[in-house]
Amino acid sequence: MRDESMPVAKVLDSPWFQPELAKTLGYIRGFVASKVIWQMMQAGIFEDLSNQASLQVIAEKKGFDPYLLRTVFEYLAVEDILIKEGPAETPAFRLSDYGARFSLYEGWFNILIGGYENIFSNIGPMLREGAGTYSRNGKWVGTGSCQISQYDTIPITMEFIRRVKPEATNIVDFGCGNALYLCTLARELDGIHAVGIEPDRHAYEAGLKQIREFGLENKVRLVNVDALDYEIQEKPDFILMGFVLQEIIAQIGRDALVAYLRKMGKKFSSSYLMVMEVDYDIDNREVMRSDVGIGYYNPYFLLHPFTNQRLLPKQSWNQIFVEAGYEIVIDEVTSPKADPTGFGICYVLKPAAG
Repeated sequence: MRDESMPVAKVLDSPWFQPELAKTLGYIRGFVASKVIWQMMQAGIFEDLSNQASLQVIAEKKGFDPYLLRTVFEYLAVEDILIKEGPAETPAFRLSDYGARFSLYEGWFNILIGGYENIFSNIGPMLREGAGTYSRNGKWVGTGSCQISQYDTIPITMEFIRRVKPEATNIVDFGCGNALYLCTLARELDGIHAVGIEPDRHAYEAGLKQIREFGLENKVRLVNVDALDYEIQEKPDFILMGFVLQEIIAQIGRDALVAYLRKMGKKFSSSYLMVMEVDYDIDNREVMRSDVGIGYYNPYFLLHPFTNQRLLPKQSWNQIFVEAGYEIVIDEVTSPKADPTGFGICYVLKPAAG
């Protein structure tokens, strides 16, 4: 609400008004754009446009109102996602160069908009009702996470396996999402067989579909169960936990997590544990104010407490692994080409001798 003691003329003449208005409208622009873009992704609009389909053909094919679809296309043209050509009365629309590459960034929309929209929309009620009273969409969280992993954690996972144990054949992945991660490893690394553990039923079903599409039914197997309820039967070369410990520690607490990891290390003393986590360094102002920091990690850090997940600073993870009886074999961050913040921390751990 405007301070009524300040005359409108004075507000308009103030040096801070225009830049602050621009910043404020940026929040509104982002809200509208993210909702519209994600829905158009789900409708397959960008795929249709990449195949040079016209507005009229798309509307007829999908049963859309042509006038309303044109309104959306006009909006996306102003956002430089589409290019508008031809006469004003009957314009044609096509993807811009940026729009033509939009599918590369679909994972970020899937995880934050598809996966967590219900969380962001209900932060107010949860302040009173408590964390976990509204649910994320596990299918889209798993799908988006796996899509993003193509740029950061999948390449570093393959590199770690080749560096540490290139002859590896058995992998167990806790929290495998839609199985894109495991399918990529099984396809790219010779001799790999994998078991994926996924608690969310919809993500699990999406994973089964992914495996069929890759034709990897004989190399990748999924189990629909919570990580804490799954007992590894085979002797794995690598146990993968990508962004899973942040959930487990919130569920059972720090001491129980240490005990859980210690028990796993004793049972599989010759197996490597590969962990991907996020360094909770929210006070790093330079990084948090960067494009990736403010665009991705700021909402990422926000959503976790509301979904009963607990992010920790890197030093805390180091201490947990040592207390659980592991030695750190590799400790690196994901590629700066994919994530220049350095927040994506990646470990290869091995149970310490004795």
